[in-house]
Amino acid sequence: MLDCWGYLYVGTGTALAYAETALEQQRARTGGELAGHGTSTLDPNEQAALLVEHKCDEILHLMDGYLHELGPIPTNLELLKAKLQQSRKPHQLKLFTNDILDDVRRIKNDFLVLLEQRKFYYIGPGLSRFYGQPILFGEAVAAKFKEARMDVEHAGNCLALGEPTACVFHLMRAMESVVRKLGERLKVTINPKDTWGIILKNMDKGIEALPEKNKREKRKKEQWSECRANLWHVKQAWRDNSMHAKITYSDREAREILERVRSFMQHLATL
Repeated sequence: MLDCWGYLYVGTGTALAYAETALEQQRARTGGELAGHGTSTLDPNEQAALLVEHKCDEILHLMDGYLHELGPIPTNLELLKAKLQQSRKPHQLKLFTNDILDDVRRIKNDFLVLLEQRKFYYIGPGLSRFYGQPILFGEAVAAKFKEARMDVEHAGNCLALGEPTACVFHLMRAMESVVRKLGERLKVTINPKDTWGIILKNMDKGIEALPEKNKREKRKKEQWSECRANLWHVKQAWRDNSMHAKITYSDREAREILERVRSFMQHLATL
């Protein structure tokens, strides 16, 4: 959503600036001699008028889907566009540059008022890669642990937006989804209210029941045992703390935890 709104407002402001500049340059070029009073007639078929109409279309396209939040701006853009189109028909009154320039500036002023009612968040290049990434940990993790995808994406968003403790909270929720998924694979009975700790304890029986008749099966069982041990340490070090109201994390700590969880979940996806 942030990137959509950012693109909308930057695009709208840029388009209005282009339209205003084109009209100012057209007026300066003619010196106001054609109509007097410091203005000039505006040929609706010449470059300046065509550019203004094109910018109206460009802004309306950007605003599609957000019209109800933009006050009178979309309607005034449509009226300006219609005025330019109507002037190309036979027997129409002449257009004057100042009149069209006033219309553009009125829309721009409405736009500036709208901007004063909005707040924008800047995400630096070092963090922007974490924002809005539904497969932040890779396709294998996203495919294997579908229940964790939303929390993984939200963890990245929180890190990018300067909310490190919330980032860790979502990472631990993602890991809990992973624990439940792994428990199911080991045929561990999981009740809706079972905590991470209970599930991990029950995983011991499932791992113990795994076959170990050959090297491949023995290695697989060892991997599951390592996985279970690592998950317990994650629970003790991160999850329990992140659920405690007085624990907070710095940006550096959250980023380190995210990278560790990423690596760990990528490893779990191979089991």
